[in-house]
Amino acid sequence: MTLRAALAPRSIAVVGASDNPHKVGGRPILYMKRYGFKGAIYPINPGRAEVQGLKAYASIADTPEAPELAVIAVAGDEAVRAVDECAAKGVKVAVVMTSGFGEIGAAGKAAQERMAASARAAGMRLVGPNCQGLANFATGAVANFSTIFHEMEARDGPVAIVSQSGACSQAIYILARQRGLDVRHVHATGNEADVTVADLAEEIVQEEGVRLVLLYMEAIQRPQVLARAAELARARDLPIVAVKAGRTASGVKAASSHTGSLASEDRVIDAFFAQHAIWRAADPQDLVSAGQLYLSGGRPKGKRFVAVSNSGASCVMAADAAEELGLDLPELAATPQSRLQQVLPAFATAANPLDVTGALLNNSGLFGSAMTILGEEDACDLLMLAIPIAGAGYDVPLFARDAAAFRERFAKSIAVAAPQEDIRAAFEKLGVPAFARERDAMLALHQLAAHSALLRRAPAQALAQAAPALPAGKTGFLDEFESLALLARAGIAVVEHRLCMDEAAARDAFRALGPTVAVKACSSSVPHKTEQGLVRLGVQSEADVAKAFGDFKPRLPQGDGVLVARQVAGRRELALGAKVDPLFGPVVMVGDGGIYLEALKDFRLLLPPFSRQDVLAALAGLRMAPLLGALRGQPPLDVGAYADMAVQLGDAVLGWGEQVASVDVNPVMVFEQGSGALAVDALVELAPACAKPG
Repeated sequence: MTLRAALAPRSIAVVGASDNPHKVGGRPILYMKRYGFKGAIYPINPGRAEVQGLKAYASIADTPEAPELAVIAVAGDEAVRAVDECAAKGVKVAVVMTSGFGEIGAAGKAAQERMAASARAAGMRLVGPNCQGLANFATGAVANFSTIFHEMEARDGPVAIVSQSGACSQAIYILARQRGLDVRHVHATGNEADVTVADLAEEIVQEEGVRLVLLYMEAIQRPQVLARAAELARARDLPIVAVKAGRTASGVKAASSHTGSLASEDRVIDAFFAQHAIWRAADPQDLVSAGQLYLSGGRPKGKRFVAVSNSGASCVMAADAAEELGLDLPELAATPQSRLQQVLPAFATAANPLDVTGALLNNSGLFGSAMTILGEEDACDLLMLAIPIAGAGYDVPLFARDAAAFRERFAKSIAVAAPQEDIRAAFEKLGVPAFARERDAMLALHQLAAHSALLRRAPAQALAQAAPALPAGKTGFLDEFESLALLARAGIAVVEHRLCMDEAAARDAFRALGPTVAVKACSSSVPHKTEQGLVRLGVQSEADVAKAFGDFKPRLPQGDGVLVARQVAGRRELALGAKVDPLFGPVVMVGDGGIYLEALKDFRLLLPPFSRQDVLAALAGLRMAPLLGALRGQPPLDVGAYADMAVQLGDAVLGWGEQVASVDVNPVMVFEQGSGALAVDALVELAPACAKPG
């Protein structure tokens, strides 16, 4: 059912309405009157004829119509009964502010589920319980009891905030307002017995007036809904920035006690957000830090960064920070250098970062002249104007006008860094984002550029071909021979190998695959062979192959054999893996491989479908990334071949769906560029549901 009635109801009832405007049941009425709600308000209080000047009703059943939205601000069992009464009346959305449900244990969870079941049976949506409520300042529908809307006057604007946590929704609101951002939506979903952050986000991103969405989540119960919301937002070039708490084991435990939520592996969240162009922030401060930049102009087409300052120290520190953040710090071309040299003092150098020197005190037009040249020559995508000191003698209003003109004329992203509050205020008055710290300004510019690139990227499409059929009648692990065969049918290059059932076959395999081979037990009952001493590497004679076969075969179940494979030496051992996450579906791991994979954990996760470029970008973020390129006279590695293997694996696991529980390909030998990559060892685990013909 649509949630428009949650955001723009035509009538609202308040169950547990209070004449005291500062109680939970009183504040929503106070706020609706203050913020101009035009619909009908029905206070529900059997002990009063009137509440805050409005006619009161003994029960929801007595209201002259079915209110579209009902606020429930009564305790315990009364809240459960109120939900039942709202459902019977035909209310579309109930906002349950009452605590003491899923967040306190088994009994509370059972009561919460009864409440949700009652709402579901009637087709009524339920927000909460244990939530602070909803607030839409475009319509005045403020079904929320937060103090902050009394302390800090709200103004309708382009920002929407949706949070599981009520307190966090208010913290984000405060920080946004302090940065000059006006906010339309402030919603808190609490225990999410029904309506989640994702549900409200999907509705909100369709509003034309919303230009920035900020989310706080402790669990993502409906990733498919959040994915739909993100794709709707991407189509509108609408940025979504999100905090997903519960990154660590301690955070997960705290989240469970806070809202009764469960958390997925954190790297899966990173992969999901990247796939759907959601920028992940660390905390509420990080969530709003780039807000002005998102709203102040267009999207940068690249990350070419130029710093302009009246301080050499600021220029040096900007160069350091640019390298750390991965911003491009291009050398200026000959033409802009020449033009800049004509306006700068003779002792200044026309280089990036650009120091206009202390001459700014005598020539207030230096900033404006420099920015105009940089804009006309298209020398940058991002510009930081760093002003570590200004005041008497400096024409700060002119600096601000020049910065605003640069942004408007050239559609460039600009941020100002100035420690003095009054200096920042002059720029912010003209809509130019300003920061106290230069590093904060650069972080925000970096975020804008990187997020803009995500929003521009077209979602990858899976290959049209069907995933290869799985072995019929199998459950659990496939043996290595079956695993390699399955990957080969998926288009992944695998090492040459033979399955041998007797010594003669093992000797033949050596003659065909030598001079050096690997000999391994091949049994689905022994998935981890190395730990059992059932792998021998570097075997270089028929006699040694025969001995290994003779040692291994008696230790295996009847009907299992021994694998003899050509032993290859790549320039680098990488790994591929896949699993099915219970919430997010198939996930593919790309990264460093070999025996230290689990210890070093130098890998990234991707959600299929993804592209070759997505894999290459993931590899570039690894600690070992420098080892993949040209090194000490050696040619670069064929990471493109490895990336193609990853795409093929991603498409295959997407096609297999829940029939395959996991895939482990380690190592993948990667050779020099142009020579490809080979899967050397593989282990596929089928899900129990796959015990049927493939």
